[in-house]
Amino acid sequence: MKQDFCQSCGMPLTDTNKGTNADGSSNEEYCTYCYKEGKFSQDFTMSQMIEFCAQFTEQMNKETGWNLTPEQAKEQMHRFFPHLKRWKRKDERTLAEKAAALLSQCSEVTIASIDAHGFPRPVPMSKIHTEGCNEVWLATGADSVKVADFKQNGKAGLCYSYYGDSVSLRGTVEIVTDDTVRKEMWQEWFIHHFPGGIADPNYVLLHFTGSEATFWINGEFAHEEL
Repeated sequence: MKQDFCQSCGMPLTDTNKGTNADGSSNEEYCTYCYKEGKFSQDFTMSQMIEFCAQFTEQMNKETGWNLTPEQAKEQMHRFFPHLKRWKRKDERTLAEKAAALLSQCSEVTIASIDAHGFPRPVPMSKIHTEGCNEVWLATGADSVKVADFKQNGKAGLCYSYYGDSVSLRGTVEIVTDDTVRKEMWQEWFIHHFPGGIADPNYVLLHFTGSEATFWINGEFAHEEL
């Protein structure tokens, strides 16, 4: 009997793991982990899907009797996945558009300031708002080292990644204290850091805008001015 495979992740398809169409019927091409209610569950590139699937190499070895390392599994997927229906379709988006989708998937970015001695100081931070692929809003304390750095030098670097795809940006940071903007950007969990709420004088925003980008997305590498 011919074995069908999910045309997104390569998983063998059975009657119990098929995805669903918009009308609730079974989909004959994609598994339930990749496709539900007529939509893909993840906005992945092929390379991201490979990185995601490689996490389950041990489980795959148990089910198949194979003895692959994660790197060997990735190598096999790189050969197999281009033949699957989802990845045969050419992605017509620009790199900047793909990067914007990538940024929307990330909960955390790393931003680097320049300290008083001229050294970069990278710090991971939770993003709170983004626009496109190169504008990121962050919340921090007015008394933080980051704010002191950016008051002296507004130049900054910022990078983000998700399942193997990544973007590195060079740009500048604006320290925002405007009450209207602080209210607009406020999120409930901020109260753990700023007990005074929206009016807490220690609550400020960092608005990063990137002017140059280095993209590594789905195996494509490029430097671009934005």
